[in-house]
Amino acid sequence: MKHVIAKDSPGEKVLLLGNEAIARGALESNIEIAASYPGTPASEIIDTLALIAEDFGIHVEWSTNEKVAFEVAIGGALCGKRSMASMKHIGANWIVDSLMHAVYHGFNSALLIISADDPSGHSSANEQDNRYLANMAEIPVLEPSNAQEAKDFVKIGVEISEEVRLPVMIRMVTRICHSKGVVILGNLNRISKTPKFYDDYYKDFVLNDNIVGPRAVPKMHEILHKKLEKIEEIAKRFQLFKEENGGGYYEDIGIISSSVAVSYILDYIKHRELNGKIKLLKLGLTHPFPKNIVSKFIKDLKKVLVIEEGEPFIENNLKIIAKEENPKLEILGKLTHHLPREGELNYSIIDNAISKVLNLEPEAPPREKLIFLEKVSKILTPRTLTMCAGCPHRAAYYAAKKVLRLLKKPEYIAIGDIGCYTLGMYSPLRFMQDVFGMGGSIGIANGVFQSKIGVPVIATIGDSTFYHAGIPALINATFNKANIKVMILDNFVTGMTGYQPHPGTGKTAMGLETKKVKIEEICKACGIDMIKIVDPYDQESSIEAMKEILNFPGPAVIIFRRICAQVRLRMARISGEKIVKCFIDKEKCNGCKTCIINFGCPAIGFDLKNKKAFIDVNSCVGCGVCIYVCPNNAILR
Repeated sequence: MKHVIAKDSPGEKVLLLGNEAIARGALESNIEIAASYPGTPASEIIDTLALIAEDFGIHVEWSTNEKVAFEVAIGGALCGKRSMASMKHIGANWIVDSLMHAVYHGFNSALLIISADDPSGHSSANEQDNRYLANMAEIPVLEPSNAQEAKDFVKIGVEISEEVRLPVMIRMVTRICHSKGVVILGNLNRISKTPKFYDDYYKDFVLNDNIVGPRAVPKMHEILHKKLEKIEEIAKRFQLFKEENGGGYYEDIGIISSSVAVSYILDYIKHRELNGKIKLLKLGLTHPFPKNIVSKFIKDLKKVLVIEEGEPFIENNLKIIAKEENPKLEILGKLTHHLPREGELNYSIIDNAISKVLNLEPEAPPREKLIFLEKVSKILTPRTLTMCAGCPHRAAYYAAKKVLRLLKKPEYIAIGDIGCYTLGMYSPLRFMQDVFGMGGSIGIANGVFQSKIGVPVIATIGDSTFYHAGIPALINATFNKANIKVMILDNFVTGMTGYQPHPGTGKTAMGLETKKVKIEEICKACGIDMIKIVDPYDQESSIEAMKEILNFPGPAVIIFRRICAQVRLRMARISGEKIVKCFIDKEKCNGCKTCIINFGCPAIGFDLKNKKAFIDVNSCVGCGVCIYVCPNNAILR
């Protein structure tokens, strides 16, 4: 069996990641089309579905970006296929345009958006609560609190979507996406539906009214509002609101929560032996805000603590309701600083918040935990974020910096993009001065040049990101005569999110052969006259090519092309290829640290006692770039 989610054994308990549970939910819900662009913490949803897609007749794809993925899902839903698009929270920003149109249409089949928020930004550039995006688009939001619900809520989302004929968002968060939990499998009722085009928008307005302008738009908006009015009652039918009754000393205090925070609260109640003593309202649906359910819950309370991860979404909505229903209610949460507004929640934060409200003593961390942390802190070596040993991106940046020094252009502006290569911003390379979102490097470099700043302007972008969002900005550079230099770091994979394929790899998400879309041909079609392709491990060629594009009087592109070092290692292990490692000739090493200070490969260390560099054979991948870097010829292979 390719993955446990393919098991046809209803009732069996299995251990699944939250993302795997979403994939199983898609399988049980007869999702027939699933699309995404890789983005942590959501990537494993498509990775998992791709393993079993062929066996179950599901079309699974990595799309060129999230907007395209969502539009693929829209197309599937328009033709009667249950469809979903998954993405990380920032990725959802890309679908806004399509989403704001989609809400006025009506589909015969379900259309789901799986949004994975990343509180604390573990692998993201920002914190973003996509309940507000759903609020703007006016679509329902379901919030599972564990892996079991992640699976079950897909099915519920499908049914709600089809009942009200709206897209439905399932909001995941990092700790649910990447935590494992016991999941009870359901039935696999796979049915391949015959595709048939249907759209309420086309049927009701284009065919009937023969007009979709200002006469129709307010009417479509009104229909959307009427759909939303039904959601709370539908959600009650699916038991998306669960209430724990409390009594005794704490009978006038309540807690309202959603998502992963619910699990922390239940742990607290169990650990503090408060079962049956605290009133808890768990919201499985947070938009449209369930006014009637919440009003009933707060009616006789004096105090409510709202515990949620992300922005104070529930808290703000509660304030509006309480003003009418219970004006004297004391509402506590992020806005009253009982909980931090930023970052991810954890058990200790929840313990402090609830204990404060209940007038209990917060629990101190276990002594064993403190002792363990003290021991670990003495063993671990503090490190900054860095690229892997042998990463070709490091070699590319090293060559580029060397050229800038040789051309006596110490001043330059380099704008980075999102991916492994973003790490070139940190020591010791410090190549880029700034980094923005997907595709932003080339677009912003356009603006930097147009400011007439008078120094070389460089954009750095990866292969997958170039396909995602770099192309329009490159066309803009040609069109508007922006003399920018674009470094495309092509390692044949979407590296940072788990080595997913992209249009340049010749493989689909399901591992099928497909035509490679070549970056250099796209650049040429964008009007770029100077395109150089080099292997960054070949430093001399890289330096010469970099000189040429910097001296070219117009927009130019250099493609640094070398397979990801980690993928290369995997291939070598599979084939049994022996990798020849590098080593330091201690007689020649004079301890200048050039290899560490200027290059910074994590496989290279420094022996303080002997004042010599050394290479960790377990980390070295034998790329040999350090041989070129060493001024004393002390590194050999």
